[in-house]
Amino acid sequence: MIRKLRRRMVLVVLIGLLLASAGLVTAINWMNWNSLELQAGQVLDMLAENNGQRPGGADAEGQRPAKPEGTQPPDRGPGPTPSGEQKNKKNRGSKALMNAASMTNYYTATLDEGGRVLSWHSDRTDLYTDQEIADMAQWAVQAGKDRGRNDTRFYCLTEKGGEKLLIVVDSRLEIQNAESVLRLTVLVAVIEDALLSVGAVWLIRKLVKPVDEAMEKQKQFVWDASHELKTPLAVISANADVLAAEAGESKPLQYIQSEVQRTDRLIQNLLTLARMEKGTVEAAHVQFDLSRALLEVALPFEPTVFEEGKSLEMDIPEGIEYTGDEEMIKQLAVILLSNAEKYSDEGGKIRVSLEAKGEKRILRVHNTGPAIPPEAQQRIFDRFYRVDSSHNRDVEGNGLGLAIAQSIVSAHRGKITVHSSQGDGTEFTVTL
Repeated sequence: MIRKLRRRMVLVVLIGLLLASAGLVTAINWMNWNSLELQAGQVLDMLAENNGQRPGGADAEGQRPAKPEGTQPPDRGPGPTPSGEQKNKKNRGSKALMNAASMTNYYTATLDEGGRVLSWHSDRTDLYTDQEIADMAQWAVQAGKDRGRNDTRFYCLTEKGGEKLLIVVDSRLEIQNAESVLRLTVLVAVIEDALLSVGAVWLIRKLVKPVDEAMEKQKQFVWDASHELKTPLAVISANADVLAAEAGESKPLQYIQSEVQRTDRLIQNLLTLARMEKGTVEAAHVQFDLSRALLEVALPFEPTVFEEGKSLEMDIPEGIEYTGDEEMIKQLAVILLSNAEKYSDEGGKIRVSLEAKGEKRILRVHNTGPAIPPEAQQRIFDRFYRVDSSHNRDVEGNGLGLAIAQSIVSAHRGKITVHSSQGDGTEFTVTL
């Protein structure tokens, strides 16, 4: 149980770290990509407003022509103060110029009505060929959109004097940088998750260790106490038998013998449960006839059930094989059938069935009778737990049977569940 708790805690921490890192990496790269698209859009707008040229008549190297020496800017005199809209436009233009400075790989092409390239211009003519630009022009025209992206190239199409002007900003360097950022953030996230996971596992082990030690001490105590009680019980039972032989049967002696037998069963169950929890008993992995094993267990119940005025139905097909511990599976079936017999109503029905679904084996034990309350169904597999209505001497038991059944199922890496409702009775389902 402690190991399962520790695994769950580690799993929750790992999932939390993974989700947090994935969210952070996604957010960083999403903002980076949005910034790249916005930057490309601003450059396209700037070039479109200037007929595919840099503002101010930039030369091939993107620099403004030098002014002649000794010239002064003309005195324009007082003029109207620029409005807020003009200032915003100027700011956008400045930002676009800055983006253009970082995105120098672009070209413009003049197209005819059919999309053929009439002429093209670029600051970096060494990067492009006529065929490459012709292919891009055909793709943009066929796309039927004024703006878009083709691989690493952002483009826009505008009309100019009856001709189409194609403007393309090549962002291959920027996209390569974005991909580098993505790889770097993923690498950092993986390393960070690995280091934090190691720290989390170590911390969880430290936190759970006192609980683990306490549970081990409890198991050892149950084991030792059960062994110590076997001897005095054997002495009491032997002396009771001697007294019964010498003095004859009497009610007090019958009570003593009955309680000794009940306590002996309790101790045997405690030892069985302790051995399973300590791991000293391991389930064997041997193929056997599961149908035959269940019939060997169920058939002896028929006379007892019949004497109580109840009925036992069996739906166990022949030839269903299973690989596991035959004796443990038989003990599991005995526990479930005993439970069904004890808690079925007067004149009730008990039904045991077996089904094979692929690699799975499904055992069901159903009985009519009072329903188990929903809150009790959550705890019914706990040790010593019994539904309040069953805490009486009319129904034998010590609350360990279902705990042992669950341990047997867990040893076979299976699952046991209970379904109970008023009118339908109670059904235990074991999936192996």
